[in-house]
Amino acid sequence: MKRAIFGLFNRLRFNQKLFLSYLTVIIIPILVLGLYAYNQSKQMLNYQAFQGIDKNVNTISESINNSIERYNHTIRTIVFNKTFQKIVANDYIDLVNLSGDLNNYLSPYFIMMMNLDKEIEKITFYTQSNVPEYGDSIVSYKRVESEPWYSETVQGSETQWFYDKGLFVTAKFPKFFSERNTNIVYMRINDKSFFKSVTDMSKDYGIVIADAQNRIIFANQSAMQTSILDAREMMGLREGMVKIGLTEMFLVKKTVPQTNWTMYCFVPSGQVSPNAGTIINATLIMILACIVSLLVIISIFSKTMIRRIFRLNAMMKRVELGELNLRVQSSSRDEIGELTNRFGNMLIRLNELIEESFRSKIVQKEAEMKALQRQINPHFLYNTLSFINWKALKSDAHDISHVVTSMSKFYRTALNRGNNIISVRDELENIKSYVEIIQVMGEYSFDVVYEIDAAVYEYSTINLILQPLAENAIKHGINQMTSRRGLLQVSACLAHGTVEFAIEDNGPGMSQETIDTILTMQSVGYGLNNVNERLQLRFGAEYGISIQSRIGHGTVMTIVIPQYMNVS
Repeated sequence: MKRAIFGLFNRLRFNQKLFLSYLTVIIIPILVLGLYAYNQSKQMLNYQAFQGIDKNVNTISESINNSIERYNHTIRTIVFNKTFQKIVANDYIDLVNLSGDLNNYLSPYFIMMMNLDKEIEKITFYTQSNVPEYGDSIVSYKRVESEPWYSETVQGSETQWFYDKGLFVTAKFPKFFSERNTNIVYMRINDKSFFKSVTDMSKDYGIVIADAQNRIIFANQSAMQTSILDAREMMGLREGMVKIGLTEMFLVKKTVPQTNWTMYCFVPSGQVSPNAGTIINATLIMILACIVSLLVIISIFSKTMIRRIFRLNAMMKRVELGELNLRVQSSSRDEIGELTNRFGNMLIRLNELIEESFRSKIVQKEAEMKALQRQINPHFLYNTLSFINWKALKSDAHDISHVVTSMSKFYRTALNRGNNIISVRDELENIKSYVEIIQVMGEYSFDVVYEIDAAVYEYSTINLILQPLAENAIKHGINQMTSRRGLLQVSACLAHGTVEFAIEDNGPGMSQETIDTILTMQSVGYGLNNVNERLQLRFGAEYGISIQSRIGHGTVMTIVIPQYMNVS
């Protein structure tokens, strides 16, 4: 049954298979609707949870504000008390009256206040006047003038709250007439008692209270036990749903009125609505069911259609990378099968044409080379040149002897005993002999410079590749100059696994159009096109001749070949 189904499917046309594939796409809207429902449900639950947290935080903030207001009222009754103002200003004629107010009024008043409110731990006047110190009740400002809170209180205008090894509130006494001294009242409050209401109302929440400098004033037990409590990191986050570490949190920020405090409340999202996952779970189950169904259908189609397309594409990539000996064939009757078989037949025919063309090119080039070499009888040529050299020496014609010697070296390296492969050393000797002959014939009308890296001598190349370049440089470059002396530069070096030759002249240069066509022109004789084809046939298409030229500055012709050693 399974084979019959797959066989029937293989016999379908590609458009029919494509139609069946599109039918499966109707499942996608279900997935989209499921995701939409999931996101909407999640957003609604998060909104409701955030509103609940925000309401509770407002209640906590109001509780703190009420406590602050109570102590602000208490400290204002102190600073506006006429007797206290008189004491800190030292507005006394004698010490008897001062002592009476201290013993009979100030001390009993402080004791009464601390008995009525057990959260008040200490009340102290810090004065800049010359009133004598009186226990912990009246102290010289010099004892605390270096404290940051003291300077902030002196510069401020209202009651100010601080946390420095404990919670305390400060306020300045008003100044009258010519009074220059600044006197303040300091009231320390038990922070555990002060924040007891916060602790009671936030058992399930993490609460952190910080001042304007982000110094932590209070952190409840939930905050202290939470491993993600990095106060500075949390204070830099925006209000709403945040992620601290690996935990998603609801973060609510509230400014406490009458102070510069900010309250941060954070609650893990799973703790707020643990029973709200029913809707989300149902949505996820629907989405997963659709996905599983879609994956099953896609896997069935991919076995017969998609995988075959991938396989054909992979074979095409292998061919593109140069692997031309692949065997490509398919037994399927649909369009993909037909395309595969036609590609296989095309590949076979392509291999046949490449092999035929390659062999034809090699035979043609070898025939041309041998025909060129056989035009000259080496023994007859060498004997004739030797006789001319002997006659020139006998007649003291040393210039003629020099030219004949250079010509002998040139033809010896050019003919190379009928071999196409020659050492780089001999190829360079060939071009040196050629240039020497041209210089003598032209009465040394131009200069030549050789920059040869000795490391290139151990490698080999095909012969007669540099002489045509030198001939073109002299003929079309140096010989065309009238305003300055010609210069021919010949260089050879190793670079990144290759041997590079460069023939440079300082002639008039050539246009880009000429450069684009010069290597494709079929010249009579042994021209640049011939040299470039021989190089690419021997070493590959990535090697050969390249030309760079600037009008009025000259031309550089470069040959790049691999570092090839002839082992024969």
